[in-house]
Amino acid sequence: MRWRDEKLEVSIFHGNIENLKFDTSKESVFFSPGNSFGGMGGGYDKALAYLFSEAGDWRTTDRYVKNWIVENSNGYSAPGTAQLIRFDWPDSLAWQKYRASAILHVPTMRTPKILGFTEEQTIQSVFDWTWQSLVRVRQEPSLDVFVMTGMGTGYGCLTEKLVCRTMVAAIAMFGSQMGKEVLSYLDSPYKRSDIEKKLYG
Repeated sequence: MRWRDEKLEVSIFHGNIENLKFDTSKESVFFSPGNSFGGMGGGYDKALAYLFSEAGDWRTTDRYVKNWIVENSNGYSAPGTAQLIRFDWPDSLAWQKYRASAILHVPTMRTPKILGFTEEQTIQSVFDWTWQSLVRVRQEPSLDVFVMTGMGTGYGCLTEKLVCRTMVAAIAMFGSQMGKEVLSYLDSPYKRSDIEKKLYG
C-alpha cells in the first residue's frame, strides 16, 4: 500500500516475495509479524531476512534484528508493539530492488506457537496490530510503500480468511479516518457488518 496526496492506495499480491514488483521515488518498508525476540528463522520472516541480507545469508538479518531488540527494547518486544528497525545495507536486494530501508517489526506472538484465539480475539488482535502498524509507518514521511502480509496465519494458525477480512477493514477504516467507529466495529458483530457495508458498498 502507499499514500498518494494523502490518499491510501492498496494493491494485493499473491506469490513469492522476490517476485513482488512496485516503484517508489521515496523508500519502502516491509512488515514483519514475527515473535517478541526477533527470530527470523522460518516462513515469511526467513524470506524477509534473505531479502534484507547483504551477502545472501539470512542469519545476518536475524542477528541484526535480535540485537536491535536487545539494544532498543531491553531484549523483549511485546506482542502488538510496532517498532521500525532501520537498515543501512545498500548492497541488500531489499534496497536495490525496493528501496526498502526498514522492517516494521510487530510481534504477533511471544514465541512461535499456535495462538488458539477465538474468532472475536482474532478480530480484535489483528485489527489492533494492523492499526498500530499504519500509525507507526504514517509517522515516517520518507516511507511511501508499506508491504504487509497476513498476521498470525503461519505458526499462529489463525484463519486466513478472517485475518484478511479484519486487516482490510482496519486499513480501510484507517484510510477513511474512521477512528471514532473502531469501538463499534470491534465490540458489536451487528455494527461491524454495517460498517463493512459502508466501507465496501
